[in-house]
Amino acid sequence: MKHFFLFVMIICLALTACKPSTPESAAAKVTLNLTYIPNIQFAPFYVAIEKGFFAKHGLEVSLAYGNEADLVALVGSDNQQFMIASGEQVLLSRAQGLPVISVREWYRDYPVGVASLKTSQIIQPADLRSKVIGLPGLFGASYIGFEALAANAGLTDADYELRSIGFTQVEALVTGQVDAVVVYLANEPVQLRARGYDIDLLRVADSLSLVGNCLVTNEKSVTERSELVQGMVSAMQEALAATAADPEMAYQVSRKYIENLGADDPIQKQVLLESIKIWLLEPDTADVEVKRWENMQTVLLDVGLMTKQIDAREAFSDAFTK
Repeated sequence: MKHFFLFVMIICLALTACKPSTPESAAAKVTLNLTYIPNIQFAPFYVAIEKGFFAKHGLEVSLAYGNEADLVALVGSDNQQFMIASGEQVLLSRAQGLPVISVREWYRDYPVGVASLKTSQIIQPADLRSKVIGLPGLFGASYIGFEALAANAGLTDADYELRSIGFTQVEALVTGQVDAVVVYLANEPVQLRARGYDIDLLRVADSLSLVGNCLVTNEKSVTERSELVQGMVSAMQEALAATAADPEMAYQVSRKYIENLGADDPIQKQVLLESIKIWLLEPDTADVEVKRWENMQTVLLDVGLMTKQIDAREAFSDAFTK
């Protein structure tokens, strides 16, 4: 009998040894949708992939690029789960019934401003009166940011001329086609200064606190995939910190994702540094966030892009940043 039990134990051990081991949980495959095209301003997400921040939180992330309005429809309908979107796009989408929601603000400062040559003497918003201002078009963050800046200075549409110039702000300004241009703080001002032009820059953020770019998902993900959302938010937080702490590392990592980005492009390196200055590295309190969202909604209502007020507090969740 003793030998029988010993035989059974040997057989059991052998079967256990032959049984394939249970694989570790597979990483969740996620697409993160970015607007525009591959760009140094997206460096934190390249860092999050290459330095393993996404993997650390059980995520296998691929990046996609496209039109913001198209992407927000995909996320709102749950065909995709994550994207970077501007605050105004979140509010506009929610007003139309799309259940998108911000789960982590990326920008502390609204990234838009108005640039002019020093010779134009546009040093405060009131100086925009009677001026011709060039901007990509009457849409998006540039348009909304300018309207917010002008309204805060007591200006109306009759006080200036807006001219749609596409994304030709630098050339339009230096060739005298317009008196001032609406720009992204981290982009065109860097290009203008690199070309030797002295400029004045009016920052929207110095006049009014608005919501810039955010990590956006949908309400279904928040309620049914909270661990997935938490992983994305945590990885983004770590990547932002790592990029801010070592911009040179982040720049070199980004070269894998940005075609023709040289090993030492001083303009693009400065664009990254200027971008970092406006990032929200540590999440704000809910009260501060609510104020930014309410301000943004007021601007959208004033310019007629929204026709009814919604609960701005429902446009974001701070549950994943506590």
